[in-house]
Amino acid sequence: MKENLKACKKCRYLTTEKICPICGGETSKEWQGYLIIVDYTKSEIAKKMGIENNGKYALKVRGES
Repeated sequence: MKENLKACKKCRYLTTEKICPICGGETSKEWQGYLIIVDYTKSEIAKKMGIENNGKYALKVRGES
């Protein structure tokens, strides 16, 4: 299910890119947990995690800042 995805060390967004398309942060292959946000404006989890975009996110990223 990971599809060679990397997680942003800043915002946790999952992407295949080396640089996060959301915040421009560095990405890491070392991540755990998988969260899909469909409507961040109504999601309590998105609010608690500081997520302001819909998409796929990691719950934990190694080397997270």
